[in-house]
Amino acid sequence: MKPIKVGLVGLGVMGRQHLRVLRDLAEFQVVAVSDPRIDEYGDLVGLGGEIGLHRSHVGLLEEDLDAVVIASPTSFHVSQSLDFLERDVHVLLEKPIAPDVNSAIKLVDAAAKSSAIFLVGHIERFNPAVDAVRSIIDRGNLGNILSISARRVGVARPAVPATNVITDLGIHDIDTIQLLTGARPIVMGATGGALPGNLDEDYAFIWLTYGKVTAAVETNWITPLKSRRLSVTGTGGFVDLDYVRQEVTVYQGQVDSVDSSTTNFRAIWQTAEGKPLWVNQGEPLRRELMHFANCILGEDTPSISTEEAFAALAACQNATEIIRQKVSSTPND
Repeated sequence: MKPIKVGLVGLGVMGRQHLRVLRDLAEFQVVAVSDPRIDEYGDLVGLGGEIGLHRSHVGLLEEDLDAVVIASPTSFHVSQSLDFLERDVHVLLEKPIAPDVNSAIKLVDAAAKSSAIFLVGHIERFNPAVDAVRSIIDRGNLGNILSISARRVGVARPAVPATNVITDLGIHDIDTIQLLTGARPIVMGATGGALPGNLDEDYAFIWLTYGKVTAAVETNWITPLKSRRLSVTGTGGFVDLDYVRQEVTVYQGQVDSVDSSTTNFRAIWQTAEGKPLWVNQGEPLRRELMHFANCILGEDTPSISTEEAFAALAACQNATEIIRQKVSSTPND
Protein backbone atom coordinates (compact mmCIF):
# COMPACT_ATOMS: atom_id res chain seq x y z
CA MET A 1 0.00 0.00 0.00
CA LYS A 2 1.30 3.42 -0.93
CA PRO A 3 1.37 5.91 1.94
CA ILE A 4 -1.19 8.72 2.02
CA LYS A 5 0.44 11.92 0.79
CA VAL A 6 -0.44 14.47 3.46
CA GLY A 7 0.15 18.17 4.00
CA LEU A 8 0.08 20.06 7.28
CA VAL A 9 -1.23 23.59 7.80
CA GLY A 10 0.07 25.24 10.97
CA LEU A 11 3.15 24.55 13.07
CA GLY A 12 1.92 25.83 16.40
CA VAL A 13 1.84 23.65 19.50
CA MET A 14 -0.78 21.25 18.14
CA GLY A 15 0.58 21.35 14.61
CA ARG A 16 4.01 20.22 15.79
CA GLN A 17 2.39 17.31 17.63
CA HIS A 18 0.60 16.30 14.44
CA LEU A 19 3.87 16.48 12.53
CA ARG A 20 5.62 14.27 15.08
CA VAL A 21 2.98 11.55 14.84
CA LEU A 22 2.49 11.80 11.06
CA ARG A 23 6.22 11.23 10.59
CA ASP A 24 6.03 8.15 12.77
CA LEU A 25 3.11 6.51 10.96
CA ALA A 26 3.84 4.37 7.93
CA GLU A 27 0.36 5.15 6.61
CA PHE A 28 1.36 8.75 5.87
CA GLN A 29 4.03 10.54 3.88
CA VAL A 30 4.42 14.19 4.84
CA VAL A 31 4.73 16.01 1.51
CA ALA A 32 4.44 19.68 2.46
CA VAL A 33 3.95 22.01 5.41
CA SER A 34 2.79 25.63 5.64
CA ASP A 35 3.05 28.28 8.32
CA PRO A 36 3.55 32.07 8.20
CA ARG A 37 6.71 31.53 10.27
CA ILE A 38 7.95 28.56 8.28
CA ASP A 39 11.54 29.85 8.20
CA GLU A 40 11.69 29.80 11.99
CA TYR A 41 9.57 26.70 12.63
CA GLY A 42 11.06 24.74 9.77
CA ASP A 43 14.44 24.74 11.44
CA LEU A 44 12.84 24.05 14.82
CA VAL A 45 11.26 20.76 13.71
CA GLY A 46 13.96 19.81 11.24
CA LEU A 47 12.02 20.30 8.02
CA GLY A 48 13.66 20.47 4.66
CA GLY A 49 14.92 18.14 2.00
CA GLU A 50 12.05 16.73 -0.05
CA ILE A 51 9.30 18.35 2.05
CA GLY A 52 7.70 21.41 0.50
CA LEU A 53 7.80 24.46 2.77
CA HIS A 54 5.26 27.26 2.35
CA ARG A 55 4.29 30.42 4.21
CA SER A 56 0.61 30.02 3.24
CA HIS A 57 -1.76 27.10 2.82
CA VAL A 58 -2.21 28.31 -0.77
CA GLY A 59 1.17 26.77 -1.55
CA LEU A 60 -0.15 23.37 -0.47
CA LEU A 61 -2.94 23.62 -3.04
CA GLU A 62 -0.28 23.24 -5.73
CA GLU A 63 1.21 20.15 -4.10
CA ASP A 64 0.23 16.58 -4.99
CA LEU A 65 -1.75 15.79 -1.85
CA ASP A 66 -4.26 13.12 -0.87
CA ALA A 67 -5.03 14.69 2.50
CA VAL A 68 -4.30 17.64 4.75
CA VAL A 69 -4.25 18.26 8.49
CA ILE A 70 -5.29 21.79 9.43
CA ALA A 71 -3.99 22.98 12.79
CA SER A 72 -4.13 26.72 12.18
CA PRO A 73 -5.88 29.37 14.32
CA THR A 74 -9.66 28.99 14.44
CA SER A 75 -10.31 32.10 12.38
CA PHE A 76 -8.77 30.35 9.34
CA HIS A 77 -10.58 27.02 9.70
CA VAL A 78 -13.43 27.65 7.31
CA SER A 79 -11.58 29.35 4.44
CA GLN A 80 -8.70 26.87 4.48
CA SER A 81 -10.93 23.79 4.76
CA LEU A 82 -13.11 25.00 1.90
CA ASP A 83 -10.07 25.40 -0.37
CA PHE A 84 -9.09 21.77 0.12
CA LEU A 85 -12.59 20.23 0.15
CA GLU A 86 -13.38 21.92 -3.16
CA ARG A 87 -10.40 20.02 -4.58
CA ASP A 88 -11.58 16.77 -2.97
CA VAL A 89 -8.55 16.64 -0.66
CA HIS A 90 -9.35 14.78 2.58
CA VAL A 91 -9.34 17.11 5.60
CA LEU A 92 -8.63 16.57 9.29
CA LEU A 93 -9.48 19.89 10.93
CA GLU A 94 -8.54 20.63 14.52
CA LYS A 95 -11.50 21.56 16.72
CA PRO A 96 -13.52 23.72 16.81
CA ILE A 97 -15.08 23.33 13.39
CA ALA A 98 -15.34 27.11 13.00
CA PRO A 99 -15.23 30.36 14.99
CA ASP A 100 -19.04 30.67 14.97
CA VAL A 101 -22.14 28.77 13.88
CA ASN A 102 -22.84 30.94 10.83
CA SER A 103 -19.49 30.18 9.23
CA ALA A 104 -19.72 26.56 10.38
CA ILE A 105 -22.89 26.11 8.31
CA LYS A 106 -20.90 26.90 5.15
CA LEU A 107 -18.36 24.24 6.05
CA VAL A 108 -20.98 21.63 6.89
CA ASP A 109 -22.62 22.20 3.50
CA ALA A 110 -19.31 22.06 1.64
CA ALA A 111 -18.31 18.83 3.39
CA ALA A 112 -21.61 17.23 2.37
CA LYS A 113 -20.99 18.13 -1.30
CA SER A 114 -17.34 17.02 -1.37
CA SER A 115 -16.29 13.45 -2.07
CA ALA A 116 -13.44 13.90 0.42
CA ILE A 117 -13.38 12.74 4.04
CA PHE A 118 -13.95 15.60 6.48
CA LEU A 119 -13.04 14.86 10.10
CA VAL A 120 -13.08 17.41 12.92
CA GLY A 121 -10.38 16.60 15.45
CA HIS A 122 -12.17 16.23 18.78
CA ILE A 123 -9.26 14.35 20.27
CA GLU A 124 -10.90 13.12 23.50
CA ARG A 125 -13.07 10.84 21.37
CA PHE A 126 -9.85 8.87 20.88
CA ASN A 127 -8.90 8.74 24.55
CA PRO A 128 -8.89 5.04 25.55
CA ALA A 129 -10.42 5.94 28.93
CA VAL A 130 -13.43 7.45 27.15
CA ASP A 131 -13.76 4.22 25.15
CA ALA A 132 -13.85 2.27 28.41
CA VAL A 133 -16.56 4.46 29.95
CA ARG A 134 -18.62 4.34 26.77
CA SER A 135 -18.43 0.56 26.80
CA ILE A 136 -19.71 0.41 30.40
CA ILE A 137 -22.62 2.69 29.55
CA ASP A 138 -23.51 0.82 26.36
CA ARG A 139 -23.56 -2.51 28.21
CA GLY A 140 -26.02 -1.05 30.72
CA ASN A 141 -23.71 -1.64 33.68
CA LEU A 142 -24.56 1.78 35.13
CA GLY A 143 -28.31 1.43 34.64
CA ASN A 144 -30.07 4.56 33.47
CA ILE A 145 -27.67 7.51 33.19
CA LEU A 146 -28.87 10.39 35.37
CA SER A 147 -26.10 12.97 35.25
CA ILE A 148 -22.59 13.63 33.97
CA SER A 149 -20.18 16.23 35.29
CA ALA A 150 -16.82 17.35 33.93
CA ARG A 151 -14.03 19.54 35.23
CA ARG A 152 -11.29 20.76 32.90
CA VAL A 153 -9.22 23.40 34.65
CA GLY A 154 -5.72 24.65 35.27
CA VAL A 155 -4.28 24.83 31.77
CA ALA A 156 -2.25 27.98 31.22
CA ARG A 157 -4.07 30.62 29.20
CA PRO A 158 -2.59 31.17 25.72
CA ALA A 159 -0.78 34.49 25.34
CA VAL A 160 -3.16 35.39 22.49
CA PRO A 161 -6.11 33.00 22.73
CA ALA A 162 -7.95 32.33 19.46
CA THR A 163 -11.18 31.66 21.37
CA ASN A 164 -12.45 31.87 24.93
CA VAL A 165 -11.97 29.08 27.47
CA ILE A 166 -15.36 27.57 26.65
CA THR A 167 -14.58 26.95 22.99
CA ASP A 168 -10.91 26.20 23.63
CA LEU A 169 -11.25 23.77 26.54
CA GLY A 170 -14.86 23.25 27.57
CA ILE A 171 -15.81 22.02 24.11
CA HIS A 172 -13.85 18.82 24.77
CA ASP A 173 -16.24 17.76 27.52
CA ILE A 174 -19.34 19.13 25.82
CA ASP A 175 -18.55 16.84 22.90
CA THR A 176 -17.45 13.86 25.00
CA ILE A 177 -20.77 13.89 26.84
CA GLN A 178 -22.47 14.07 23.45
CA LEU A 179 -20.60 10.90 22.50
CA LEU A 180 -21.46 9.11 25.75
CA THR A 181 -25.17 9.97 25.66
CA GLY A 182 -25.78 9.89 21.92
CA ALA A 183 -27.77 13.13 22.26
CA ARG A 184 -27.14 16.73 21.25
CA PRO A 185 -26.30 19.31 23.96
CA ILE A 186 -28.84 21.93 25.00
CA VAL A 187 -27.53 24.72 27.22
CA MET A 188 -29.83 25.44 30.17
CA GLY A 189 -27.67 28.05 31.86
CA ALA A 190 -24.14 29.36 32.21
CA THR A 191 -22.07 31.67 34.35
CA GLY A 192 -18.51 32.89 34.06
CA GLY A 193 -16.38 35.82 33.01
CA ALA A 194 -12.97 37.21 32.19
CA LEU A 195 -10.12 38.27 34.41
CA PRO A 196 -9.47 42.03 34.65
CA GLY A 197 -7.99 43.29 31.41
CA ASN A 198 -9.12 40.31 29.32
CA LEU A 199 -11.94 40.46 26.81
CA ASP A 200 -12.84 36.78 26.43
CA GLU A 201 -14.04 34.38 29.12
CA ASP A 202 -11.34 32.80 31.28
CA TYR A 203 -13.69 30.75 33.45
CA ALA A 204 -17.15 29.25 33.02
CA PHE A 205 -19.64 26.84 34.54
CA ILE A 206 -22.26 25.46 32.15
CA TRP A 207 -25.45 23.46 32.76
CA LEU A 208 -26.74 21.32 29.92
CA THR A 209 -29.16 18.57 29.05
CA TYR A 210 -28.52 15.70 26.64
CA GLY A 211 -31.88 14.08 26.15
CA LYS A 212 -32.83 12.87 29.63
CA VAL A 213 -29.31 13.31 31.02
CA THR A 214 -28.34 16.41 33.01
CA ALA A 215 -24.75 17.62 32.69
CA ALA A 216 -22.43 20.22 34.17
CA VAL A 217 -19.15 21.41 32.67
CA GLU A 218 -16.65 23.53 34.60
CA THR A 219 -13.70 24.97 32.75
CA ASN A 220 -11.03 27.58 33.32
CA TRP A 221 -7.35 28.31 32.83
CA ILE A 222 -7.02 29.89 36.27
CA THR A 223 -6.95 27.02 38.78
CA PRO A 224 -3.31 26.38 39.81
CA LEU A 225 -3.91 22.62 39.65
CA LYS A 226 -4.38 20.91 36.30
CA SER A 227 -7.39 18.59 36.39
CA ARG A 228 -9.27 16.90 33.58
CA ARG A 229 -11.93 14.60 34.94
CA LEU A 230 -15.41 13.39 34.10
CA SER A 231 -17.88 11.44 36.21
CA VAL A 232 -21.06 9.59 35.31
CA THR A 233 -23.89 8.83 37.74
CA GLY A 234 -26.39 6.12 36.88
CA THR A 235 -29.08 4.20 38.73
CA GLY A 236 -26.69 1.25 38.89
CA GLY A 237 -23.40 2.88 39.73
CA PHE A 238 -20.89 5.70 39.37
CA VAL A 239 -17.80 6.09 37.20
CA ASP A 240 -14.88 8.50 37.57
CA LEU A 241 -12.61 9.15 34.58
CA ASP A 242 -9.21 10.83 34.55
CA TYR A 243 -8.44 11.93 30.98
CA VAL A 244 -4.76 12.62 31.58
CA ARG A 245 -3.88 9.43 33.43
CA GLN A 246 -6.32 7.45 31.27
CA GLU A 247 -7.72 5.85 34.42
CA VAL A 248 -11.31 4.79 35.11
CA THR A 249 -12.71 3.83 38.52
CA VAL A 250 -16.09 2.13 38.81
CA TYR A 251 -18.35 2.17 41.88
CA GLN A 252 -21.25 -0.26 41.78
CA GLY A 253 -23.02 -0.28 45.12
CA GLN A 254 -24.99 -2.89 46.98
CA VAL A 255 -28.54 -1.62 47.27
CA ASP A 256 -30.44 -2.58 50.42
CA SER A 257 -34.05 -1.61 50.98
CA VAL A 258 -34.94 -0.76 54.56
CA ASP A 259 -38.49 -1.17 55.83
CA SER A 260 -39.96 1.94 57.35
CA SER A 261 -43.24 2.60 59.10
CA THR A 262 -43.20 6.19 57.87
CA THR A 263 -45.77 6.76 55.16
CA ASN A 264 -44.39 7.22 51.65
CA PHE A 265 -40.82 6.73 52.80
CA ARG A 266 -38.41 4.05 51.66
CA ALA A 267 -34.80 4.23 52.81
CA ILE A 268 -32.06 2.85 50.57
CA TRP A 269 -28.52 2.30 51.68
CA GLN A 270 -25.80 2.06 49.08
CA THR A 271 -22.24 1.03 49.75
CA ALA A 272 -19.53 0.71 47.14
CA GLU A 273 -15.83 0.17 46.76
CA GLY A 274 -14.02 1.72 43.83
CA LYS A 275 -12.60 -0.78 41.36
CA PRO A 276 -10.14 0.30 38.67
CA LEU A 277 -11.21 -0.62 35.16
CA TRP A 278 -8.56 -1.90 32.80
CA VAL A 279 -7.85 0.64 30.05
CA ASN A 280 -5.81 -0.16 26.95
CA GLN A 281 -3.81 3.05 27.17
CA GLY A 282 -2.45 4.82 24.12
CA GLU A 283 -1.81 8.26 22.64
CA PRO A 284 -5.14 9.81 21.55
CA LEU A 285 -3.54 11.82 18.73
CA ARG A 286 -1.96 8.72 17.22
CA ARG A 287 -5.31 6.93 17.39
CA GLU A 288 -7.03 9.92 15.79
CA LEU A 289 -4.61 10.05 12.87
CA MET A 290 -4.85 6.29 12.36
CA HIS A 291 -8.63 6.68 12.29
CA PHE A 292 -8.25 9.42 9.68
CA ALA A 293 -6.10 7.08 7.57
CA ASN A 294 -8.63 4.25 7.88
CA CYS A 295 -11.44 6.59 6.80
CA ILE A 296 -9.44 7.62 3.72
CA LEU A 297 -8.76 3.97 2.89
CA GLY A 298 -12.46 3.14 3.18
CA GLU A 299 -11.97 0.94 6.23
CA ASP A 300 -13.87 3.19 8.65
CA THR A 301 -16.26 6.13 8.78
CA PRO A 302 -15.61 9.42 10.64
CA SER A 303 -16.14 8.99 14.37
CA ILE A 304 -17.75 12.41 14.60
CA SER A 305 -20.23 13.78 12.10
CA THR A 306 -20.15 17.38 10.96
CA GLU A 307 -23.53 17.76 12.66
CA GLU A 308 -22.05 16.69 16.00
CA ALA A 309 -19.09 19.05 15.59
CA PHE A 310 -21.55 21.83 14.76
CA ALA A 311 -23.69 20.99 17.82
CA ALA A 312 -20.68 21.18 20.16
CA LEU A 313 -19.71 24.59 18.76
CA ALA A 314 -23.31 25.83 18.95
CA ALA A 315 -23.48 24.89 22.64
CA CYS A 316 -20.24 26.81 23.32
CA GLN A 317 -21.55 29.86 21.49
CA ASN A 318 -24.89 29.69 23.32
CA ALA A 319 -23.18 29.45 26.71
CA THR A 320 -20.94 32.40 25.82
CA GLU A 321 -23.93 34.51 24.81
CA ILE A 322 -25.73 33.72 28.09
CA ILE A 323 -22.68 34.74 30.13
CA ARG A 324 -22.20 37.98 28.21
CA GLN A 325 -25.86 38.90 28.52
CA LYS A 326 -25.58 38.52 32.29
CA VAL A 327 -22.43 40.63 32.40
CA SER A 328 -23.90 43.39 30.25
CA SER A 329 -27.09 43.53 32.35
CA THR A 330 -25.20 43.74 35.65
CA PRO A 331 -25.04 47.36 36.91
CA ASN A 332 -21.56 48.77 37.41
CA ASP A 333 -20.60 49.59 40.98
